[in-house]
Amino acid sequence: MKYLFFCLLLMNAIPLFGRSEVEAINLSLQSIQCEESLLDTEALDHTLDNYRGTIAPLYKRYQATTKEYSRIEAKFIEANIPLFFSLIPYSESKFNPSMHGYGTAGLWQFGKQSAKNFGLTVKKGDDERLDINKSNDAVIRYIKYLKREFGSWYLADLAYAMGEGTLQRLIQKNGSKKISVLFKDPHFPSGAKAHFAKTLLLDAKIHYTQSNEEEKGE
Repeated sequence: MKYLFFCLLLMNAIPLFGRSEVEAINLSLQSIQCEESLLDTEALDHTLDNYRGTIAPLYKRYQATTKEYSRIEAKFIEANIPLFFSLIPYSESKFNPSMHGYGTAGLWQFGKQSAKNFGLTVKKGDDERLDINKSNDAVIRYIKYLKREFGSWYLADLAYAMGEGTLQRLIQKNGSKKISVLFKDPHFPSGAKAHFAKTLLLDAKIHYTQSNEEEKGE
């Protein structure tokens, strides 16, 4: 009986990702100031596993839009914001600047009020959320604001995905800012989990996977 119990513990400890994938994901987490690793966060491990199948088509979209993306990337480098955030358009709109969601629009899927708060015009016939350059400048202002409000880049991204008030309530309710705690909360929005998981996996693949670095050097 004890042997069976030990085997079950061992099986639960086995990560759902290979060593190279884990290393890339951890580097991405470090880039957004998350002090926990993938092996510390079982809830995140399982969340990422749920969305790993979505990354191949998003990566193909990235390969098809590298010229357009490079302009966004350059602005994030200039603004000294982790490149993790420059990939949000893939997880939010599949890099479609004309995308409309439920009250959201553009590459960044800006909500109306957030867009207005950070300098964009949003009215019939003139929706600057659909303007790649203007929305990009606005989102940089927004992300910097969220970083100041929450103190770390990974919390800024979660706030971007679910809204500032929702994240503040989750932190207060759980008494913790750790992903390992927050992701276990049954009220953590599924859309925010999807956003974070897709962006994290894509960032790990593009910016931290060894094979991609070798391809760039050829």
